[in-house]
Amino acid sequence: MLVGVRAKVESADHWREQFKTHNELFTKQGVICAHIGATEDNAVLAIFEISNLKVFTELFESSETVDSMANDRIIEGSVEMFVMDETFFP
Repeated sequence: MLVGVRAKVESADHWREQFKTHNELFTKQGVICAHIGATEDNAVLAIFEISNLKVFTELFESSETVDSMANDRIIEGSVEMFVMDETFFP
């Protein structure tokens, strides 16, 4: 299953560096891999391949995740999560 998380950050470069330090949290969340990208105006996107949506969502709302996002300098109130529940092949 895929989940996308979009946010605004203070610095995309800082976010990219810090994002990659959260291996333990991502393992707990059942993250298999993450694809990340950013725009020039510090909007970031992570697409997570996960093994269990319930586990991912519960831990996504935990204080550990909130602390990690603060460390990554994610702007509070800017986080959006999308569950990829449909696939389209043109």
